[in-house]
Amino acid sequence: MLLKKIAAYQLLIYFVPSPENEAEKGCSIMKKIIALLVLVTITQHLYAQPTFKAGWNNYQTGYIIRDFIYTATYADSFRLFLTDSAVTFATPDSMVTETLNYRLHDNAVYKVINYFTIKKQLAKCEEYKDDNLQQVSEWKYDDKGRKTYYLDDNKVSGNSNKNNYDYTTDKKTGETIATESNYFNGKIRFYTKSYYDKNNVKTKEVRLNDNNKDIIHVESYVYGDNGRVKERSVYFPEFKVTKKYEEREGLVPATCFRVMPMGVSEKINIHTRVSFMKKLLNAKSALIFDKACDDFEYRFQSGSYCEITVASTKVNNTKRVIFRYKEKV
Repeated sequence: MLLKKIAAYQLLIYFVPSPENEAEKGCSIMKKIIALLVLVTITQHLYAQPTFKAGWNNYQTGYIIRDFIYTATYADSFRLFLTDSAVTFATPDSMVTETLNYRLHDNAVYKVINYFTIKKQLAKCEEYKDDNLQQVSEWKYDDKGRKTYYLDDNKVSGNSNKNNYDYTTDKKTGETIATESNYFNGKIRFYTKSYYDKNNVKTKEVRLNDNNKDIIHVESYVYGDNGRVKERSVYFPEFKVTKKYEEREGLVPATCFRVMPMGVSEKINIHTRVSFMKKLLNAKSALIFDKACDDFEYRFQSGSYCEITVASTKVNNTKRVIFRYKEKV
């Protein structure tokens, strides 16, 4: 029932005609109604399913995560507009997850299946459009948890992109050098050496040609107080030119990126999430409209079962609000 309501709400938004399509709005209504019926059939099955299929195997569902993504505007109070939603099924040990998203623009179901290692690192990802496999990605790690291998295999284009990673440590400085070898369809394209200090902060990157000798560019980083890059300096040896680029994120105060408790006593209910989010947003409006934080992301948590993320956007001063709700099966 919940997912049917989500689908209906999504379709309602999709049906509202804009001035540009007023004249032709009637011709596609029937197609969209058919799409809704298909979605209702799918979501009825998904909402009740105690198991989910990933690859050739069926997995027991341990919990379900529901994500609802809204655009928020503000006049005298907040208004929320649903823009996307997804449902994730996970095994009890979280080793396998399946995320489903239905998109009205092409009437397709998009599915992402993730497989994790015992250390909860992503090992494999399969992406589907309906039942058609689109892309497979794989990762491997060493005993320190460092990435040693990455493969991106596009089943639609037939192209593959592979990276191998090796690590060395400078005994004097404690600096770690990560060497990346990049292959496209089996042919080497370039090498990259990334330098990390003793605190595992990336300080420099050197991109080399496919001969692993000629330097294409050298990129170095300056960090702000919030730990994010505030300036990139790129040197091009071929032209003996250095270019500097300011990064806005590194100039934002660290307090603009925070994780906080909900701070409300009201019980959160997934069926009344919109009214609850409006109350939360209005209660936190001073924080959200703090002029010191043009860019921000605040995560409000209630235990382990609910999280609301509010972040700035670059579009007409709107905000993005994500409601995430976790349910045990």
